Amino acid sequence: MKKVLFGATLAMATMVAQAGNLRDVESSALVQGSLVLAPDGTVRDATITDPAKYGQAISDMVRKAVLQWRFQPVLLDGAPVIAKSSMRVRVVLKKNPDGNYTARIKGATFGDDDPGDTGVLHAAEANKKLYPHYPEAAIRARVQGTVYLALHVDRNGRVTDAVAEQVNLDNTGTDLALKRYREVLAKSALDVARTWTYRVPTTGKLAGQDSWTVHLPVRYYLNTLGEPPRDHTWETYVPGPYTRAPWVDKPDVNAADALADGAVQTDGAGPVLLSPLNHG
Repeated sequence: MKKVLFGATLAMATMVAQAGNLRDVESSALVQGSLVLAPDGTVRDATITDPAKYGQAISDMVRKAVLQWRFQPVLLDGAPVIAKSSMRVRVVLKKNPDGNYTARIKGATFGDDDPGDTGVLHAAEANKKLYPHYPEAAIRARVQGTVYLALHVDRNGRVTDAVAEQVNLDNTGTDLALKRYREVLAKSALDVARTWTYRVPTTGKLAGQDSWTVHLPVRYYLNTLGEPPRDHTWETYVPGPYTRAPWVDKPDVNAADALADGAVQTDGAGPVLLSPLNHG
């Protein structure tokens, strides 16, 4: 395990050395792939996209778990059918007392990544010109992180409410400093997100709703001039506390950060998982 996850464990070790507090640091990867569901909701097949990217041991672990999952059957005209869906699975590492690492599946999201799908929410083109500015206070302190947003969207496609469900920071520090910079990044993301608009569902099971909830990440990171783009496969960070969106009846706490960069996840889209994420 240690050899397979060398990049992730090295990053974690470096951050832990700076933090002096292993308890607060988490290292994870968002494993992406697809699955095929049988009419009864069992998983007929699962594929990991580019398994070498995560390490074969991690890819094998995820695929084995996915093959044991059971979903609510997907219906077409009231009858259960074979269905295919994309998936994003958040795998978290934990350091053991003996120095080795174990991995567990923390959360997962499914479907909702087809730009031509009229049954889910899509960001309006104008949103690309309304991206959050990197806060000056965060730049000066070299603070980096990801804000995971939940947005409430009405039938006109306007955002009527917004919450930062979780803010993960790439930096360490005192609890007070981390709290401050989580608030700084969250405010930056929320101020702009409240001005965004969306194309609402016009077909499928979600089209008749009065409103929808969409989840998406906003990443803040600094690149040194001349250096190659950062590899975001394995991330080491201090996870922030989860904040529930008050309008959501049954929030999925573990899925809050199981979102890929640029993703827009509509609540209720994709197959519904019924079984535990981790078996055994």
